Amino acid sequence: MAKRRAVAKRAMARRAPARKFAAQSAHRTVRQRAKRAATRRTPAGMAAVLAFARAQVGKRYASGGEGPNSYDCSGFTKSAYARAGLRLPHSSGAQAARAHTVSRAAARPGDLVVGSGHVGVYMGGGMMIDAGNSRTGVVYRRLYNGLHIERF
Repeated sequence: MAKRRAVAKRAMARRAPARKFAAQSAHRTVRQRAKRAATRRTPAGMAAVLAFARAQVGKRYASGGEGPNSYDCSGFTKSAYARAGLRLPHSSGAQAARAHTVSRAAARPGDLVVGSGHVGVYMGGGMMIDAGNSRTGVVYRRLYNGLHIERF
């Protein structure tokens, strides 16, 4: 009986790494598929916008800031979209006026997130990056009510 348990235990130990590898492989495959899908839906220039936006998370908020160490909301988006060759004004209203509204269902990573006197960059999956205020700085967060999506 003890011999059978020992044999079963050794067999389980041999299979455990294979199971762990299969789980990691499946997880990696899901991530890779999601990344490829986001890439397919993201226009080429927007990849630079998204990379820039991610790199700014954690930086502080400063009214009128255009970087590189601090931003306000429109200064943040102005700097981000400059990476895609879009020259935008330093005003949330003027930036929104240059774009057209799309539904949340049609939103793509790299679209502009617009609210009353506020802008940010849509990252996909209902998330955005923006320079909210002096308390939060540049943050990655969920879209909240009162925001809509616009595209250049």
